[in-house]
Amino acid sequence: MTKNIIIKNINIPSRFFLAPMAGYTDYVFRRLCRRFGAGLLTTELVSAAALARMIKKTYRYMEHKEDEHPISLQIFGNNEDDFKKAIELTDLKGFSFIDINMGCPTKKVVKNNGGAGLLTDIDKMISILNSVKTASPLPVSVKIRLGFKRGEGGEIERALAIKENGACFLTLHGRYASDLYRGNADWEKIGKIKEALGENYILIGNGDIKSKEDAEKVFENYKVDGIMIGRAAIGNPWIFSELNEIFEFEEEKKIDKNLKNIIKEHINGCCEFYGEISGIHFMRKFIMKYLSGYRMENKIELMKCESKDKLFELLDELIIEN
Repeated sequence: MTKNIIIKNINIPSRFFLAPMAGYTDYVFRRLCRRFGAGLLTTELVSAAALARMIKKTYRYMEHKEDEHPISLQIFGNNEDDFKKAIELTDLKGFSFIDINMGCPTKKVVKNNGGAGLLTDIDKMISILNSVKTASPLPVSVKIRLGFKRGEGGEIERALAIKENGACFLTLHGRYASDLYRGNADWEKIGKIKEALGENYILIGNGDIKSKEDAEKVFENYKVDGIMIGRAAIGNPWIFSELNEIFEFEEEKKIDKNLKNIIKEHINGCCEFYGEISGIHFMRKFIMKYLSGYRMENKIELMKCESKDKLFELLDELIIEN
């Protein structure tokens, strides 16, 4: 297995993809993950209905730059006309794929029959897929979960229907929507679905991969073509460097894990992208993850900062070893 993967003539430099995560995978974080070796990047979830109505604040979620190629625009919704109009009205320059989210389990998405709310209706899923394929000048992929609830069945049928109706690849999270993020991802089921799809169809597995050992196991045992990394990358963007080491046959590459420098780079990027105050506020959830091994009272002091200079000063005091 090579480190890169080619999908629809698009060369993706790593088989480890960055998952779309609302409130996290903005341009700044994506750029950082790419520097550490992430393959295909994906925007945050973008509402097809909002794009169809040209709601300006929605465009913020799809901002991207040339240094992110290859990157997918991920859209969600439940209305074929919204998807079609969204694609027709949206500037898709710079994107490599349109990815349809049919797996997001959050209540506000599911209650409108978007995301994982579609998993109970294969006909609706395929109708949306076909409407996007008809309108899109870009290859179309789909992201799903195993199903909506455990015991309902249809896991293989859904995947086969997506393949047969022309999605260029499928990303499969190994939980059910009702699980949210509880329990463990079911890689055994992912492996069975990959077997049903066949070795020539690209399946990206998703769920609970946190180490090289995890990645080696699922590649060997479940034969997926790639792995999507989500929560494990928050506060740990260098995970992509570590995972990519399984493909390195030369002398192991040295990974820059200077925690203080990485946090400062991330803060600088957010302040530049959002403005200083908004950028600092946006970074707070990341800082809590970056400093997961530090005392809470020290982190609380950082959370109170309203100045980048003061934040950097506190980081210098706190992270002595770096």
